[in-house]
Amino acid sequence: MKRHLKLIISLLLVIIIASCTKSVKESEIINLIPVRNGFIFRYVDRQGKIIINPQFKEATVFRNGLALVKLFGSKPRWGFITIDGTFAIKVQYREATIFSEDVAWVVSENGAPQAINSKGDTLFTLKTAKSVRIFKDGLAAFTVAIDSVNVKWGFVDKKGTIRISPQFPAVGDYSEGKCAVTNSAGEWGYIDTDGKISINYQFTNARSFVNGKAIVQSGKEWGVIDDKGKFVISPQF
Repeated sequence: MKRHLKLIISLLLVIIIASCTKSVKESEIINLIPVRNGFIFRYVDRQGKIIINPQFKEATVFRNGLALVKLFGSKPRWGFITIDGTFAIKVQYREATIFSEDVAWVVSENGAPQAINSKGDTLFTLKTAKSVRIFKDGLAAFTVAIDSVNVKWGFVDKKGTIRISPQFPAVGDYSEGKCAVTNSAGEWGYIDTDGKISINYQFTNARSFVNGKAIVQSGKEWGVIDDKGKFVISPQF
């Protein structure tokens, strides 16, 4: 079965509960923005001036000084550019993800997912993986095929060690040391970074933790839990 990457873009919901203070993680300042004109991407600065000429089929924002781009061609391929538009990692990959926690995933023609650093060096290859996600909290989710239809999710660290064996029908991403996962009955709970259940399976759906809180669904209604699994806002929405 064809291997593929899943480029995950997470939309984080910020929860404000009767508090005048909040914890904000500083984000990297974005000085160049990918903009599409027709079918071609270019990069402009914050004043709208073109800095990197239109030439890309796909383009992402810069992370740690590198942006993931795809060039046109009979077989479009992915590579990584620097802020001056030169290629730091040449266009050669059939599939690729952005860098997250200094690691990106790439797939060459007929190859398996490889983790690379910002120099393009291969850190390890995950030969059995059908799909992978970017690293969060030092762990990346990946799937292996159970049969022609079903997969199981597990987690690998940045050294290529499988920290949590593939066993979950569905998973979220790690955040604040926890990750939402499902059991065979489709119920959601949370595991810690060792794969141990930290909040029991009980939810219809579950989101990532942000500032010690997570949005969860119970039945048809949504509420908010703390990091112990107790409701701070009962399901009512």
